[in-house]
Order: sequence, then structure tokens, then C-alpha cells
Amino acid sequence: MAEYQIRHCERQLEGGIHPETYKDLSTSAPCVFIDDPKRLVFPIHFSGGGPGEPLVSIGDTVSQGTPIIKCQSGIIHVASRAGTVIDITDHAITHPSDDVSASIIIEPNGSKDQSYLHPLSWPFDADTLRDRAIEAGILGLGGAGFPSFKKWSDGTQTLIINAAECEPYLTADDTLMRIDTHSMIRGACMLSQTLDIKTIVIGIEDNKPEALAAIEAALQESRSDCFFDIVLLDTKYPSGSARQLVWLTLGIEVPTGSRSVESGVIVHNPGTLAALSRAIDGKPITDRIVTLTGEALTTQKNVIAPIGTPIRHLIEATKTNPASLTSITVGGPMMGYQVTDFEAGITKTTNCLLAREVEIAPESPCIRCGACATACPVRLQPQQMVSALKGGLLDRAIHEGLTDCIECAACNAVCPSHIPLAEWFRLGRFEAREKANEQRLAAEARERFEARNKRLERIAQEQEAKRVARKAKTADALNKARKAREESA
Repeated sequence: MAEYQIRHCERQLEGGIHPETYKDLSTSAPCVFIDDPKRLVFPIHFSGGGPGEPLVSIGDTVSQGTPIIKCQSGIIHVASRAGTVIDITDHAITHPSDDVSASIIIEPNGSKDQSYLHPLSWPFDADTLRDRAIEAGILGLGGAGFPSFKKWSDGTQTLIINAAECEPYLTADDTLMRIDTHSMIRGACMLSQTLDIKTIVIGIEDNKPEALAAIEAALQESRSDCFFDIVLLDTKYPSGSARQLVWLTLGIEVPTGSRSVESGVIVHNPGTLAALSRAIDGKPITDRIVTLTGEALTTQKNVIAPIGTPIRHLIEATKTNPASLTSITVGGPMMGYQVTDFEAGITKTTNCLLAREVEIAPESPCIRCGACATACPVRLQPQQMVSALKGGLLDRAIHEGLTDCIECAACNAVCPSHIPLAEWFRLGRFEAREKANEQRLAAEARERFEARNKRLERIAQEQEAKRVARKAKTADALNKARKAREESA
């Protein structure tokens, strides 16, 4: 039995809001596997882990688990079902841009052929675990899609399992913690033992009693000697944001511009740790739990779907006609994004498809009520930032804290003037990243230019030195020849 304690969080989330959660819409029905779609879509550059390259060609036959994409980060994505690669072409993708990308299209053939990795035998070291995470395509499954192995550094003291899932409608993590608790606990223990992490913290909102009971039962059955500190959080959005969660559970404030790993803390999603457990057994990520919810769907539930399943197929699994929807939100209502092409396939970070009809109220002038500042969990002044962005003053917006914004959209929810603050901040943060990248490239170009000039100057000096040496040598030879003639005369 693993040792554990349950305690209520002693800190209060600054700012934040209490929206209606709507979580019971999708948790009242059991989680089920869906039938395989006729086609699977895998974006080569937008599956998580950065730009990639295809490892298969048109006409190739693949098994479930066959590597099909390798990303610049090293992450490998595999075929989620056995079948045939029927095309590699531009295709709609599940991405905020709602754009197209080069994608691998696989037609499942119903075969149960599997091509899995060899299981790892304990004990193994950190490098072995990192290699396995790369081979199995382990990413942050909470939405960011950051390669998990990049967080695993020496000197880490604490692992936090982000079980808050604070955004309305989302219940994929809640469902996983209920039905696959042992995998989550095992993944956390294996990671902690490998990296010599002393404490595992589970930060969970107090509106998930079923998940909490399942966690307790799994810990009582576990043979691990890890210690689990279960922290019950007040149900408040956005308590599940990484920086806020670190503060609430540990009292550590992550400095501006840094990540939690720099403070000795790793934050992982429950699904990521469950996937790591299966990867240790040789099984890469091929499926994930997706919440299908929203009042516009005929039925709401959580399903286990193959990676690459088209959104249309998932909508039809709820007995809803896709033609009745003009768009669908990927993720929750606060931080999700709209997709209009339902042929796009889900990726490893697709945790929810939300279909609901929302009337967008017209924007009115800001009335300076300060509600957005009160709701901001990062203590920013959203009205100042949006004023700067509307005026084209990006540097001023950055000075006001734009890069500290976590894009939680709590400000949107409370704005009486219906100003799309979060949208402005997402655009501004994108522009700030582009500007920073341009400055970095310019600095690198300047360094190359200066290095070239120094190299040319050094070469010129070396050539001049050689010329002077040659001249001196020639003069010396002439003097010797002259003296020889004089002596012979």
C-alpha cells in the first residue's frame, strides 16, 4: 500500500471565477470505445512535438503501433490502427488556425496486427525512460502537447498530477481517473522512482468525489513506497493552470518567464502518466479519451477514440447530424478554439469536442469597471493591455504584462461590454513571440556578421604577416646574393 494523505488546500486562488461546470452532461453515461472510422488523419507538422517528417509512403501497409511520423523534438507518432497509407496530402487539421497541413491518411483494414515496443524491465535509468517516452510519443495530454521528456531533469523534488480539470464541460481527465486509475498511479510512481522524486502531489478539485474514491482505492492496492499528498482544491477556474496549481498545492510562486521545472517541480496530466505506464509495457499512444458534450449534441459522453479519428465520425457517434452544426469547439468554452471542417482528425491533445449554440453579444466600449482585473488570476490589468494592443502599442502591452497572461479567458467571462479580451491577448502574445523570434534571428545574424568580419580581419592580418615575412625573406636572399657576388669579385 502506498502512503498518502488527504488535505484541503490552505491557499486561495487569487482572482478566478465560478462558472457553471456542466460536467454532469458527459459523466452520467459510461465511457465507451467507438467504432473505427473509415479514414484516419495524422498531420505531419501539427500532431505534437513540432514539425515532422513522414516515415511511411503511399501504399505502405502499417500495423497498429507502426511509426509513421518523426518530429524535430524526436517524438515518434504511430499508426493508431492497422491499415494502408492511401495518401499523403494537404488536409484539414484540428488546430486553432483551422487551416490545412500535409497529412498522412490511413484506411483501417480491421486487422488486429500490432507492432509494439519491447516492455522495459525494472530497474531502468532516466535516459532509458526518456528514450521510451520519445519512442511511444508521450506528450502532455492536457492540451499543450509539450514533449514530456523535456521536463524530466535532475534535481526535481516534486511531481504534481494536475487532476483539477477546472474548465467547464471537460471530463476526460475525471473519466480516466475513474476507469484507469492504476495506470496513472503506476506511471507517477515509475517516473518518481526513476528521477528520485520524493513527493507526488495530486491536485484535484473537490467536485470529483468518484475520481477521489478511485484514487484512494488504487493507492491502497499499490505496492509502491511512494508518498502521495492529495490536495483538495476549491472548485474555481482556473485552478488547474500549471502556475496556479503549483502555488495552491506547494506555495511556490513560479517566477515570470520561467517554467515550474526550474523550481524543481514537474506538472503532468493524469492521461500523460497513464500513457507513460502503458509505454513502459511497450504500448505507444494510439487512443485517447475524448469528452463529447454540449447542448447541441443529441447525447453526451466520454469515448475512447483512435488518434486521427475525424471530428465528423465523433459527432455521428453522439447520434447528431454534423450538418446541423456550423462549427465545434475543440477544448472547453474558456480556452478552446473553433473548427469548421469536420474532416479534420483528432490529435493526442484533443480532450473535448464541445457543441453548443452561443449568441455572441455585440462589443461595447469599455466602462472601466475593473471586473476583468478582479477576475485575472495573474493580477494583470486587462483593460490596459487591450487598450495598448488596439492602439498598436505592442511594447506597452508587454510592459503591462502581456507575456504573463495564461489565456484563461476569465476576463472575457466577466466583461459587461463583451470585449473579446482573451482573443486580443492571444493575438498579442503571438505577435510578441514573432517579434522575439525576429529579434533573436537578427541577433544571430549580427553575431554571424561580426564573426565573419573578425574572421576576414584575422585572415587579412595573417596574409599581411605572410606577405611581410615573404618580403623579408626575399630581401634577405637578395642581400646574401649581393654579398656573395661582391666576395667573388
